[in-house]
Amino acid sequence: MAVSLIESCYELEAIDYWARENLLTKYAISPRKLITIAKSILGEKKYLEVLKRTLQIWPERKGKLPNLFNNLLALNAIYITTNIDDHFSGLFEKKDVHFEQNDFSSSVLKPKNIIHLHGIINNPHSLVLTIDEYVERYQNNHFRKFLEYIFFNEDYCFLFVGYGVDEMEIIDFMIEKYSTGPETLKKLIYRYYILLPFFQNEETLMRYEQFYFDQINMTVIPYAINAKGYDQLNEVIATWREEFEKQGQRDEFYIFNKIIEKNL
Repeated sequence: MAVSLIESCYELEAIDYWARENLLTKYAISPRKLITIAKSILGEKKYLEVLKRTLQIWPERKGKLPNLFNNLLALNAIYITTNIDDHFSGLFEKKDVHFEQNDFSSSVLKPKNIIHLHGIINNPHSLVLTIDEYVERYQNNHFRKFLEYIFFNEDYCFLFVGYGVDEMEIIDFMIEKYSTGPETLKKLIYRYYILLPFFQNEETLMRYEQFYFDQINMTVIPYAINAKGYDQLNEVIATWREEFEKQGQRDEFYIFNKIIEKNL
């Protein structure tokens, strides 16, 4: 998204080639900085127009994403996302899609509800993309209390799907705030998992990744991308869906952890 916004600045002749190259090189690992710069260059109206275009699904992905989304939805979970598009939340009833910060409370934590922590594109005032928006959101006491409530609630088990900047920001926040001290997530076991893609010869890299996530007892669940690339993710979720459906109406927390154990 950040790179696409800078590319659009260049295509619209709002910046020259020198600026494009330097911005993309200097801030390659700082997407929020790129987004903040692009918004200032483009102005609010054009920024939102370009942003909507960047969120469109590529034609080659259009036929594959519905299967992944339907398999995720069938897990009957509470869905918490940092994505700002509505590709997945479009499958939910409107009343079950939550993106306003003031709505974030225990009352929305119900199966088949989706919570957009960083807002949604159709409501621009709710978006959390630029540095100032991010700082304001994560310093907000109501928002932080909501995150603490879900992180420390032993009724919930978390599975992180995806490894984008936004997902890592949430995990970084968890580690920064709750890896040590009297209120630490380390005291909770079998609560946090993250699905990560690896090639089959990357066992060492996976172990190194696990060192990082160990700070909050988060377990890495690897899946191999040698044969099908990132499309393998859908097969993983589809397999889990089948396992859930076989188990029927039993303790979902227990079932989920048993499925995880089989994969590990």
